[in-house]
Amino acid sequence: MVALAAAALLAGCVVQDQRPMTRVVAQKATAEVPQDELLDVAVRLFDPNVPQDPQKQEAEGIFPDVRNAESRYIPVVIRDTLEDTGEWGQARVLPRDGTGMDVYVDGKILESDGREIKLDVTVSDSSGRTWYHKVYEGVADTRAYKDVASKPGDPFENVYNTLANDMLAARGKLTHAQLVQLHEISNLRFDADLAPYAFGQYLAQDRKGNWTITRLPAADDPVLQRMQRVRERDYSLVDTLNEHYSNFADSMTVPYTNWRKYSYEELEARSQAQREALTRQILGAVAIVGGIVAGSNSNSNAASAASTAAVIGGMYAFKSGLDQRAEIKTHTESLKQLGDSFQSEVQPMVVDVEGRTLQLKGSAEEQYAEWRQLLKQLYENETGLPAAVSPAPAAASKP
Repeated sequence: MVALAAAALLAGCVVQDQRPMTRVVAQKATAEVPQDELLDVAVRLFDPNVPQDPQKQEAEGIFPDVRNAESRYIPVVIRDTLEDTGEWGQARVLPRDGTGMDVYVDGKILESDGREIKLDVTVSDSSGRTWYHKVYEGVADTRAYKDVASKPGDPFENVYNTLANDMLAARGKLTHAQLVQLHEISNLRFDADLAPYAFGQYLAQDRKGNWTITRLPAADDPVLQRMQRVRERDYSLVDTLNEHYSNFADSMTVPYTNWRKYSYEELEARSQAQREALTRQILGAVAIVGGIVAGSNSNSNAASAASTAAVIGGMYAFKSGLDQRAEIKTHTESLKQLGDSFQSEVQPMVVDVEGRTLQLKGSAEEQYAEWRQLLKQLYENETGLPAAVSPAPAAASKP
């Protein structure tokens, strides 16, 4: 009976082989999407979700350097996936407070270790409407780890393709009028963010945070025309910023895939070590119990000696299982070293504005925030009006 119990327990430790993963394909446009229905998408930097407590980081297997890099890398992959479908207008990566686009993809990294990924994603639009909120999760397609000498595929491509398909399905629920109006709301919200005194009057926000257009500015309004020029400068900077994010993603693709590959192997090895440790402890415990039972039921010296040997052997096997945990610790330390070796740097950005050469310093996100402040200054210089002053209402066209 004891042997049967051991066999039953050991059966649960067997690793099942997995079949090749079925690939999910992102749906691509089969016909040209009307220009006024092409929505621009901002994939904002993800929340890396790194605990402040180092002990909690270690317990959850989170390496801050890796997570912070992933918070920039993952949005680039999503942006590229959306661009490849041909179903959207401009797709751009923006800092978490970035504005001026029609659709926004925001997310938090719940889990990412090379073996599996879990992303908390919310898709919304410039009107404040939430399209959907969903947790995407998937296991790695290990075919991406086979050869990383050339630019490898992403092991979680299925997750990104599924997200792209979900976004397309959500867009399909909007009417033509709603799609067209999103462009207008996006432009007015951008303008109102930089110059609320001039453009805030064209928008209204309800208690739920949804935006609607109260009226439109006249097409020949000189204030609007000036803001359009400011917006073009912003697009140029955002394009430069996206080059930075693209270069960052390209430079980290191979080392990041290697990290995920080795992380996957280390996690698998650690799981195997845990299974082996459990197996040895189970066998040891079974041998000890079996030896004690056999000894208590026997009157001969030979049987007693055999039961004693079984108990000693069982104790040794149990101790061997505990010693196996040292190997688990070794794998955990290896993972930590891999994460600590992963670094990223952001170079200062040089921009030319009105014949002046300016340098934006700090992280890409800090540079973007500095740029938005600079845009407000540019608008004030062009209009001669301070951002905080409320002038007479601007001329407006019929609703």
